Amino acid sequence: MTVVPLPSRSDFDAVFENPDAKLGHQDFLVLARKNTGNGDLCRIGFVTSKKKIKRAVDRNRFRRVFRETLRTSESLLGIDYVVVARRLPSALHSSLFASDLKRCFEKLAKTLEKKHAGS
Repeated sequence: MTVVPLPSRSDFDAVFENPDAKLGHQDFLVLARKNTGNGDLCRIGFVTSKKKIKRAVDRNRFRRVFRETLRTSESLLGIDYVVVARRLPSALHSSLFASDLKRCFEKLAKTLEKKHAGS
């Protein structure tokens, strides 16, 4: 699956204003919205501030692990994700963080399937 960044502020705002699914975790919040314009792409955007995750190395790792987990997961296509960092994950540099993310994306996929199955 191809994962690309959200290109513009209006795309971020569309996901923030009307998400189809939300998933909260102690370390991050994921908002997801079905995007009908891009059938085979998953787009992802990040809000990771220096206040929440101090070191640039950790912010970059946070983003990299999210993108890689999304790329390898079997989630729905054509979804826009926005990830908001709440704090530095304690397991960021271990494989536990990636497995946590995989479970989170599976939950989001189920929620989105339920929402869009009726429409």
